[in-house]
Parts: sequence; structure tokens; C-alpha cells
Amino acid sequence: MNRTCNQCGWVAFGVTRAFAEAEVERFNQFYRSSPPEVRECYSGPSSIAHYECCHRCGNEYTEFTDSWPEDCPDGCTLSPIIVEEE
Repeated sequence: MNRTCNQCGWVAFGVTRAFAEAEVERFNQFYRSSPPEVRECYSGPSSIAHYECCHRCGNEYTEFTDSWPEDCPDGCTLSPIIVEEE
């Protein structure tokens, strides 16, 4: 399910907190085990904060709503955002 930021209109794809935490751990294991020349290609280790805010304006994940098809053209690259499980 895609989500739209209420502040700037940026669209992201929803992921569960459990999925986000697992991805953070998976990336950080890769990052820690990589040689320095690989690590310098990244800005540093990941954190759950990368999944908790809009990548465009910084708005909180709780301030997103379900997207409509016209919110984002087909083929756009989307980033992840946490969606609380109901």
C-alpha cells in the first residue's frame, strides 16, 4: 500500500515496523563486515529513523495517508515508510 505525505505530497510505499527493523539489521551487518572502501560509498549505518519520516520534507510517518493512483505516476522510484499494523 502506498502512502502520501500530508505535508508535501511525496509518495512512499508502506512497510511494517518489523520489516524495517529487519532491513536495518541486515544492512548494518553488511556495512560492519564491509571493507573501508565499500563503507565509504554509504553515509554510514542505517537506523529505523530512515523509515519514520518523509524523505523529502521530514514529516512524521504518522502524518501520511493512503495514496490515490493519481498521487504518483507509474514508474516513479518510491522510498519506504512505516505503516502501523492494525
